[in-house]
Amino acid sequence: MRTLAGLALLLLAAACARHSPPDAAARFDPLAERYVKLALALGEHDSDYVDAYFGPAEWRAAAHDHPQSLAAIAQAAAELAAEVRAIDTTGADYLLQLRQDYIASHLESLATVARLRDGARLSFDEESRQVYGFVAPSFPPEHYAAALAEIDAILPGDKPLHERVNDFRLQSRVPVENLEAVIRAGIEECRARTLQHMSLPAGESFRLEMVSGNPWGAYNWYLGDGQGLIQMETSRPAFVGSATRIGCHEGYPGHHALSSLLDQNFLQQRGWIEFSVLPLFSPQGVIFEGSGDFAERVAFPGDSKNAFLRDSILPLAGIDAVDFATDDRLNAATKKMRYAGIEAARHYLDGDWDRAQTEDWITHYALVAPERTDAWFGFAERYRAYMINYVLGEDLVEAYIRRANPDADEEGDWQALATLLSLPPTPLLIATDQAAGHVSAAQ
Repeated sequence: MRTLAGLALLLLAAACARHSPPDAAARFDPLAERYVKLALALGEHDSDYVDAYFGPAEWRAAAHDHPQSLAAIAQAAAELAAEVRAIDTTGADYLLQLRQDYIASHLESLATVARLRDGARLSFDEESRQVYGFVAPSFPPEHYAAALAEIDAILPGDKPLHERVNDFRLQSRVPVENLEAVIRAGIEECRARTLQHMSLPAGESFRLEMVSGNPWGAYNWYLGDGQGLIQMETSRPAFVGSATRIGCHEGYPGHHALSSLLDQNFLQQRGWIEFSVLPLFSPQGVIFEGSGDFAERVAFPGDSKNAFLRDSILPLAGIDAVDFATDDRLNAATKKMRYAGIEAARHYLDGDWDRAQTEDWITHYALVAPERTDAWFGFAERYRAYMINYVLGEDLVEAYIRRANPDADEEGDWQALATLLSLPPTPLLIATDQAAGHVSAAQ
């Protein structure tokens, strides 16, 4: 039997062949090439922008040897986006409409990033809207009061709440010398579970490295041809639950699986050259990070995560026991406060709050331990509005999954996620109810 992801692509491809205007698909190819070259040109100004590239080597060399100004890149991207939007896809298959939105939205985002790197100023919300396609909701302090009270009841004591939470978390901290074994076991378990429900490209694999001195906790570098490098930052505390969280988010069915599928389904099989570059600051971030965060919930339904952590990870971590029941209650309560960090970044980066005010907020409402505030500021200042992709992205992906699988049964979640990962990661895919109809039809 074919997996749902493969079946969805076959159905969409057949519809595309029957219903698309005869010249529409071919018209996108040269425009996509121009988009890739502009992305590489911007990458010469911002080393974080091009997260991965595995297209023609001469294109990257040309971008380096013949640099363009940021102003020229921004103007060219905006003009090209308008050209892509102007193509008439009336009556075209949904997959072709997604391709059009993918290329155009990435060009519009690229133009904004180029302007920002050239000195333009945007508010946090406007930056997130123009670069990623969405704006995160804003909540006042009283929104978080009930969650704080709930956490206070879970972990009673005289210390400040953030200290109590930090002390509890540290009980399950993995010693650095055991971290590689723990993370590797988590990734391999996530891969095994993913393969029970989805087909992945033949020969795909990953390498795992322990690193230090980075502003993130873990990172997946996709290298092309189904190969990936997952790096784990050792200077930050990692916990027993990191095994499944990192394994699913960075690996399977998260970033590595999604990157491998996009490479196979669109670049290798269709020749859609726009998928030879993965820009970090772009609309696809919402789906990449959102599906990565949601992936653990799909791969480990019910009590299966705690069972795996208890039976397989605790011995590797050298930890005798973890109070998983309290940990689950704490995770559920803190999840209600997950927009607190975005609220802090919004006010801090917009200049409304100084560092001291921001530190006070993130320790009180985001429960960031004081010794980790420097890391929080380092990430916020470097990646700015990118942080919406995790929290808001997960909410958007969950809404997509629930539209496709309202009963929330395990296999239905896997099927909906597999379909999501088989399509171009573009705002149109998760922003409209139209997407849910196509998921249901593909099933």
